[in-house]
Amino acid sequence: MFWIFKKRKKDTASSSSKPVPSSFDDPNKADLEIKQVGPYEIIAPIGSGGMGTVYKAIDKARDKEVAVKVLHPKYDEDPKRRKQDFLGREVMIAASLNHPNIIKMEKDIYETIDKMGRGRRCIVMEYIDGYNLKKHIEGRDLTIQQMIDICIKLCHGLDYLHQNGIVHRDVKPANFLFSKDGKQVKIVDFGLSKTTDWTQWFTKEAGGTRVYMSPEQLLKKSLDARSDIFSFGITMYELFSGRHPCEGNDAHQISRQILDPNYKFIPPSNYNPEVTPALDRIILKCLRRKLEHRYQSMTELILDLTRATKSRI
Repeated sequence: MFWIFKKRKKDTASSSSKPVPSSFDDPNKADLEIKQVGPYEIIAPIGSGGMGTVYKAIDKARDKEVAVKVLHPKYDEDPKRRKQDFLGREVMIAASLNHPNIIKMEKDIYETIDKMGRGRRCIVMEYIDGYNLKKHIEGRDLTIQQMIDICIKLCHGLDYLHQNGIVHRDVKPANFLFSKDGKQVKIVDFGLSKTTDWTQWFTKEAGGTRVYMSPEQLLKKSLDARSDIFSFGITMYELFSGRHPCEGNDAHQISRQILDPNYKFIPPSNYNPEVTPALDRIILKCLRRKLEHRYQSMTELILDLTRATKSRI
């Protein structure tokens, strides 16, 4: 697949010998690697990860705030990584989706020049003024009912992905964003996601976050929606209990415990007495190692979470 890049604006340097924009001399923004992406002026970094950095930016002409994801240069400089085209994949997937719980994204990939003179690729998405799910896990600031409501919204978003033949492959708290008023709940980061069709539902490829991977993903086997369900089970376990279901000291130990059929996941209620037996069963069913014993779809999980909600009324 070929990607059509948006043409650089006149105020953005090209990858040739043109000088770096004078805005890099602004002492208030001296630490920013990027100053301008298309019509958007970079304001400040709002997050970073292994694949790049996300910035808050603004189009002053339209008074529009956005988030700009700048791919780490190693993904363009390394031919093998460039071939995988994580940014192109993310645009292709996310820009085609329309769901209230999935981040909205522009369909173009922008190119710009960083302060080191390197060409950088970027994508633009809606800006959510808030934080990710890790804040609630660490802050322990939600009621059980609020946790259930959040999980149901996220399940609807993931179910929409699965219904459209997409496996996210990096389900974890950091990829769930919330607005400060709590009204918006968004799934983000589709750089590792895979699209499928009716003739090839399964997919396998390295990538993801090891401590949230399903057993089949750790073993680099073919994946389907049930892998996302396992990862979401770990996320729910953390949300309701405040801790990971495994006790390993590092990612490798945790990976071994995820794979070990003799390692038993302790019910979340052991760490949070407000967790009901019904919620224990739901979370632990997501974490069953055998695919056929796990929830087979997010729809099934939504139904059980809804019943758990009603049982509390």
